[in-house]
Amino acid sequence: MRILFFDARVWRYAINAISKIIEEAAFRISNEGFRLKAIDASRVVLVDFNMPSTSFDEFNVEGEEIVGVNLEDLAKVLRRATKEDRLELSTLEGGRLAVVFLGKGARKFIVPSIETLAEQLPELKIPFKTRIKMLSTVFRDLVKDLEPIGDAIEFYANPDTRSLIARSSGDLAEAEIELTEESGALIDFESEEESRAIYTIDYLSDIVGAAQAANEVVFEFGTAIPCKIEYMLPQEGRLIFYVAPRTE
Repeated sequence: MRILFFDARVWRYAINAISKIIEEAAFRISNEGFRLKAIDASRVVLVDFNMPSTSFDEFNVEGEEIVGVNLEDLAKVLRRATKEDRLELSTLEGGRLAVVFLGKGARKFIVPSIETLAEQLPELKIPFKTRIKMLSTVFRDLVKDLEPIGDAIEFYANPDTRSLIARSSGDLAEAEIELTEESGALIDFESEEESRAIYTIDYLSDIVGAAQAANEVVFEFGTAIPCKIEYMLPQEGRLIFYVAPRTE
């Protein structure tokens, strides 16, 4: 296997966010593309990272390969990526993963393989009632603004005002942020009904670390059901997080 991607930083930010939630995982690499699908140890967050074969400048894969990696170790390597770097990934003897940054010269790192299973997780079919598109930085700033206040964020979608309201509260303070289409904070707002749900802020804080990998994010949720946070990566890639709601 040898594949080449035009911007190593996309992988840097995507894998870094995933590594904060998933410790070890297996990449499934086939003619269709490069995919990681795994659920965290607490069974709260499901991650689906999918880069189709058409995303790559070069994509040379024979059959299917499963590559198990420690994601924290891989994230440490990918943090060396700079603005000028393209990313080359290839497999070596013993299933090791070669990570090469092609910029001013070639910088090569070898990540050892680990034995881990590629989980056969089903495609989720969740009846989302609200779908909101916004800039990734807007969603990141919302979460970061509320992070110091409490340990959870309550999201409320109001179809009448076409707005998303996020609230958090703690022992010392409470805060509320309202985003609307009219103000330009939201790119698109679709909602069949009022939606309200609460999610743990620690998970959201880790997830919004992927904001630098994509310009836009789609946030889907409904009352007391999991939410879906989908980053629209370059070259038709997708990084999706499903987060289970908190019950209070």
